[in-house]
Amino acid sequence: MFENINSTFVQCLSFLAMGAVLGLCYELLRVLRMLFRHPTVMVFIEDTLFFAGCGLVSFILALWVGIGYFRIYYIVFEAIGASLYFLTLGRLINYCLRKAVNVAKKIFRSLYRKIKPKAAVLFMPIGKKVKGLFSNIAEFFSGLIFNQKKHLQSTDEMLYNNNIDSIENSGEGGVVGGVIKAKIRKKT
Repeated sequence: MFENINSTFVQCLSFLAMGAVLGLCYELLRVLRMLFRHPTVMVFIEDTLFFAGCGLVSFILALWVGIGYFRIYYIVFEAIGASLYFLTLGRLINYCLRKAVNVAKKIFRSLYRKIKPKAAVLFMPIGKKVKGLFSNIAEFFSGLIFNQKKHLQSTDEMLYNNNIDSIENSGEGGVVGGVIKAKIRKKT
């Protein structure tokens, strides 16, 4: 019933190493957060997905190394491995990454400042043409939607305005308040 001590030792070392590897994988999220600003919600989503992936990887490793059994000390040794990574090698890597990211940001800013005027000269005429095209399309469709005329009616009286309330209060024919009313009799 008792396990071999060598097997248990190998299992503990594998989870200790897995904790360090997962800590190293978390450095990718740190780099992304250093390069690009993240809102708090995005950080929460990234961390949730990362830790869900860590749980899945840990479970698969536990089934593989533990031969179908999951033991609580797997999680303990994984946490110890991640803590050891962050307290030793992680600090050194984080320091180097911060310096590298600051240098990369300066390079990207200088390239952006050099490329921006040239790109503006290149893309400005294209943007004006596209803007004009979309403005014409928008005007065309807004004219179709908002300036609809009533269909001709088969009654004795035709109205050429959408505002029926003003027409009923205007009296006999003519223009009242910008409303045109016309009486047309059918030929019989």
